[in-house]
Amino acid sequence: MAAPCSEEAVRALFEPRSVTIIGASRNASKWGNIIPGNIIGGGYRGPLFLVNPHGGEIHGMPIYRSVEEVPGPLDLVMLAIPADRVEEELPACARAGARVAIVISGGFSESGPKGKEMERRMVEKARGLGLRVVGPNTMGIYTAPLSLTALMPAVRPLPGSIAFAAQSGNLGTQMLGFGAYRGVGFSRFVCIGNESDLDFVDYLRYFAEDEASRVILLYVEGFKRPRFFLEEARRISPRKPIVIYKAGGTRAGRAAAASHSAAMAGSEELYSGMISQLGLVRARSTEEMLDISDAMVKLPLPRGNRVAVLTWGGGWGVVTADLCEREGLEVPPLPSGIKEKMDRILPPYWSRGNPVDLVGVFDIEAHISCLRELASSDAFDGIISLGTVNANISFREMIEREWARADEHSKLEVRKHMEKMTEAFVEAVVELTESRRKPIVTVGMPQRESDLSLLPEGSRRMCIFSTPERAVRVMSALAERSRFLRERGAGEAGA
Repeated sequence: MAAPCSEEAVRALFEPRSVTIIGASRNASKWGNIIPGNIIGGGYRGPLFLVNPHGGEIHGMPIYRSVEEVPGPLDLVMLAIPADRVEEELPACARAGARVAIVISGGFSESGPKGKEMERRMVEKARGLGLRVVGPNTMGIYTAPLSLTALMPAVRPLPGSIAFAAQSGNLGTQMLGFGAYRGVGFSRFVCIGNESDLDFVDYLRYFAEDEASRVILLYVEGFKRPRFFLEEARRISPRKPIVIYKAGGTRAGRAAAASHSAAMAGSEELYSGMISQLGLVRARSTEEMLDISDAMVKLPLPRGNRVAVLTWGGGWGVVTADLCEREGLEVPPLPSGIKEKMDRILPPYWSRGNPVDLVGVFDIEAHISCLRELASSDAFDGIISLGTVNANISFREMIEREWARADEHSKLEVRKHMEKMTEAFVEAVVELTESRRKPIVTVGMPQRESDLSLLPEGSRRMCIFSTPERAVRVMSALAERSRFLRERGAGEAGA
């Protein structure tokens, strides 16, 4: 029997008609118990079949003693059984109609020569039976349109528009969890594991055509088919942004990658040149993986690299101006017309330059008016706003602490006023971003990262960071993407 083409197999992976878990377990500490629990808890409404020779029941569902007992056709199969038992289960899966198998088990090529040979035999057997393989040594998949959370860790991703392929299940699933906390949503996720069969090229092709995915995010230790990846990335990058974090570029990293995912990692210099030429957007840290991908979804691209900085305090403006220049962004002077308008908004001792120092003015309407003037000016391609977005919440908490003896009515009035001011600024940022088609990146300056979670629901449509370093790096990445598209004539940047 001929194995399905990779396109058909990856479609079955992310759009399965049914999911079967071989190795289901009544032991709550086993992956065969945790994975179906995650699938059920995530809201998957398709057919889910559980298989174990001992039978029984878990999560209110029956466990079938063999694949032959399953009452419906198989499509996607997950094998949560020891590595040396995987190959013997494949024929029954193929006879029942399975098209793709996720092999959760470790102990294959990443473990040494014996495991490598076992992996080779497994893939050869699967191909001969008409099956394609994800992994082995993988933590599973997530697919938002089906509410399918077929993952090992108990993580609940936030649905969104980022398609994510990671060569590390631990890193990948934790990024999904971080994203849920920060309001960064994903459309698809796959831990590719050892890439014994399906690989980055196959997933990249699917993500490129997937309407649910607007941005592609990759965590890469090494490529199995580097030449084919280059060809696909060159084709896809002008149409859909690809954000990449390339690990394993140092000697120590290459050694770690070989034992982790059996990846053949190349040098830092090689991949830096490749990423630049293809127009891929490079994340320099795991934090930037989320920051940049989220910005590519939520914000329009700037038409150039000219940035206006709006700051509640002068020092942060100086820091941000330095960061902008180091990242290749220009901080041009304010046009005289903008100065005249802001003279009517701000006290006479305001900075009269870019960065625009709000000199501690607390009136939120002044902040919004200044932001509107900067967003309306053709002199700037993007705006970084510092200190306003969560300032009113911070002041509210401080005042409530200081007013310990105040009556509850006074405290309630302060709380309502501060929340109203914050909501007004959030609404202004969202409206100006959409109407002016200009990226506005905000920095909250919270005392605690968790303070940003107190912002109103509308803030999920914005890009909010806790430091100017993160904000400037994101603006720089947006400008790089815009320049790449302009140079290649791949559509109107910023549209």
